[in-house]
Amino acid sequence: MRANFLDALRGMAVVWMIIFHAAYDMKMLNFVTWDFSTGFWYGFPRVIAWTFLFCVGASLNFVHRDRVNWKSLVKRSFKLALAAGAVSLGTYVAFPSQWIYFGTLHCILVGSILGALVVNYRSLAGILFIGILVCQYFLGYDIKWVSSVLQRPSLDFIPIYPWFWAILTGVLIGPYLSRITLIKDMKPRKHLNFLGRHSLKIYLIHQPLIFGCLWVISKFVY
Repeated sequence: MRANFLDALRGMAVVWMIIFHAAYDMKMLNFVTWDFSTGFWYGFPRVIAWTFLFCVGASLNFVHRDRVNWKSLVKRSFKLALAAGAVSLGTYVAFPSQWIYFGTLHCILVGSILGALVVNYRSLAGILFIGILVCQYFLGYDIKWVSSVLQRPSLDFIPIYPWFWAILTGVLIGPYLSRITLIKDMKPRKHLNFLGRHSLKIYLIHQPLIFGCLWVISKFVY
């Protein structure tokens, strides 16, 4: 079962992701001198990651209604594991000093499994949600966006803690989204739905295509 409004929201996140990675690649290839450590370009990828993770959590309410759909969970987890492994391997070859060992897909993989286990236990999900936020923002148990875990920086580091709170937000709010009149009346454009339905494939191929095209252009510019 699919929710069109979640596909549309995920599709919008795909558009944002493409824009950000195109800008980041332009920075890497010296087309621009934008600062990605502060301001808009610092916050933008965090909004994108949160949106993807929120959609993961919200979707669990449709897939695992009443009880865990183990067949769907195993199938999806296997697909995500292959995709996450491909990202790790590809970045290790291309950027060995900053390869992605636990990025967005890795977080979605682990978070989907954990989320499926608690989606029908809303009190537990709420306790975990509050607990993570308290530990993160009040007790100071913070993990930075890009960390030197194991003394190795990464191009994309999205640890399950604290980012599981974004998935839990979707888990907790998801059942009520379809009751909101504004969302029920919303008719997403079909191209956003398409992007949302094929977000994993786009995630895997968009960055090599963007970077490759810009790299070729850079050879003519410089």
